[in-house]
Amino acid sequence: MNREYPRTASTKPGSLSRRSFLAGSAAAAGLAAGALGSPGAASAAPNYSKVPRLPNELTRMDTQFTGSGNPYEVIDVSISGDRTRLFVPHVSPPSSTSWVAVLWYYHANGSSYTAVSSAFKYGADPLVDYGAISVCGDNGGPNEFANAKAVTAHRNAIAYVTALWRVYYSFGRSNSGGGALMCWAFGTGMVPRRHGMYLASSVYDMESLYEQDPTRVGYPYGYSTAALQATNPARLGPSAWTGMRIRSSYSTVDERVPPQDHCLALTSRAAPVAVEASLLPHDGGGTANGHWVPGTINREMVSTFRRWANL
Repeated sequence: MNREYPRTASTKPGSLSRRSFLAGSAAAAGLAAGALGSPGAASAAPNYSKVPRLPNELTRMDTQFTGSGNPYEVIDVSISGDRTRLFVPHVSPPSSTSWVAVLWYYHANGSSYTAVSSAFKYGADPLVDYGAISVCGDNGGPNEFANAKAVTAHRNAIAYVTALWRVYYSFGRSNSGGGALMCWAFGTGMVPRRHGMYLASSVYDMESLYEQDPTRVGYPYGYSTAALQATNPARLGPSAWTGMRIRSSYSTVDERVPPQDHCLALTSRAAPVAVEASLLPHDGGGTANGHWVPGTINREMVSTFRRWANL
């Protein structure tokens, strides 16, 4: 997922090999792996030499390094008032000409844009090694699911990112309640050049979830079934998933997000037209309600995205 993609003058990407996908990134940035310092080390102050200050930038951490020693910036921005955190590799600064892959992360209920540095950290960090940018928005707040506020915030974030980078692939990853917004964004084509999405114990059918817990689920929609139905990804027809790659990790005993109403229903609908619609079940880890995301999922997600991108 490196910045330099097609070698021809054409602006339309074709099928890429691992060699062409990765070739030249270190050279383009003037970097050598041996000069990056020890993995996990940070510089003494915010660094703007490789990734310039972004529009509406709020904060920037000291330069971070992946386990393989590749540097990236962790940047918080405000997008129409919605806080968003980005992981930007030094090899992938803003550019209108170089292709870049973008990972869109959709946090669980009760979480925030900082989830990319916690729940998603061990998925986002290794993908920096492939030049991928990670983006995690607040999406209107901690418990908005896929309501109009969340959809608007995410649409604004997409516009922000596409104004700065030329997106080659869009990948999505959700935990729990974040699945509804991800499925809506990918199913409706909101994200540019959608390629695949990975659901971890994630919501798909908001109407089913509302029937299960009307007080908690109804509140962000103003207890309006019309508002809930308007952005319920389960109402999208099978054609919405044509050409998509979808993988779902789920607990067979999940009582909070029952798989038969969510990932299994999505897989059944998408399978006839999707490139891939696969499932990865687990036992719920012994939790009381079976609603759990195993720690191994980030690693499995990275492997899946690499496979989908032919890396």
